[in-house]
Amino acid sequence: MDFDDSDTDLAFRREAGAWLDEALRDVPDQEELTQEQREHWSRVWQDRLCAGNWAGLSWPAEHGGRGLDSLAQAIFNEEAAVRGAPYPLNGVGMMLAGPTIIAHGTREQQARHLPGILRGDEYWCQGFSEPGSGSDLASLRTAATKVDGGWLVNGSKIWTSNAHNASKCLLLARTDAAAPKHQGISYLLAPMDRFTVRSLVMINGDTEFNEMFLDDVFVPDEDVLGGVGNGWKVALTTLAFERGSMALNLWVWARQAVDRVIDVAVERGVAGDSAFLDAVGQLQCDAEAVRIGSMRMLGETQAGGVPGPETSALKSLWAGVVQTANRLAVQLDDGGGVLLDGAGAAARMRRYLRARAHTIEGGTEEVQKSILAERVLHLPRSR
Repeated sequence: MDFDDSDTDLAFRREAGAWLDEALRDVPDQEELTQEQREHWSRVWQDRLCAGNWAGLSWPAEHGGRGLDSLAQAIFNEEAAVRGAPYPLNGVGMMLAGPTIIAHGTREQQARHLPGILRGDEYWCQGFSEPGSGSDLASLRTAATKVDGGWLVNGSKIWTSNAHNASKCLLLARTDAAAPKHQGISYLLAPMDRFTVRSLVMINGDTEFNEMFLDDVFVPDEDVLGGVGNGWKVALTTLAFERGSMALNLWVWARQAVDRVIDVAVERGVAGDSAFLDAVGQLQCDAEAVRIGSMRMLGETQAGGVPGPETSALKSLWAGVVQTANRLAVQLDDGGGVLLDGAGAAARMRRYLRARAHTIEGGTEEVQKSILAERVLHLPRSR
């Protein structure tokens, strides 16, 4: 495949870069901020994206977007990540909710939800994962019972990013307990005013993840997306958009993690140490593999295909690069990072602790390996 930008893509990359450089002039380094400060700038950044018409790049023009392809969105995400831009507070709305509603929603659903996402009025979260289900999404137990005019939903969700800021939820619920587990699920566009949201304190002290409890939450019939019982199909669409939107971000984040550990080694005067050079050389190779794998995945999407189970290898490799680089950066600090001395040491420790989640979120490392074993290597199921 061709790894170079076409003339059109290069022109767009320059346009995006110029706008980002101007829009980011007053935005502080996100690594040095508290969670509350990061969320403030994420909200500011969301407003700037909406005002600058960068919030719906790949949405069709008829729905208020710019009608560009998924590669343009990936290029913009890549350029933003390179510059350390805040993650937009409504990333789920722009990259997952909006495109999924465009793909499966009725005209009435599109008219009701899409303008608010582009204006930044509706913030969304993704209510998929549940306690006890792990990454086996189809085993969810949150139940929706039919009532007059809609559904009453009871159950719980966990690991929901940004739920404490969201007003709407992409919610999977079981609407037919008797159907096979993949067939009895429906996809609901649920208002969150009746949800109980509790933040989960992570090992680094942040509370970006949440658990959500639903006690007779009413969702009207007009907010069932894609039809009753078709939730699994709609959910796969959402997950495909998630992979595509993050494709080029993964390698940028891996590259940044490697660059940071090199900076620490130079600062500590050990950049020429043979053991360090061996370790960072392996990281360089793995980061490059993430880049090539990301472009391959994006290329498959561009060609009309759906990324297959081999994407589990990419996710696993990326998580390993970031975790190893952050661990090495902490080890290079005096006292192995325990003393938190020197410029940036505390931030390095926070990154190291946060990186522990990379082999859990988005499908655990064990699940990724099982997918590769069963669907790529065709080994027997482990359970």
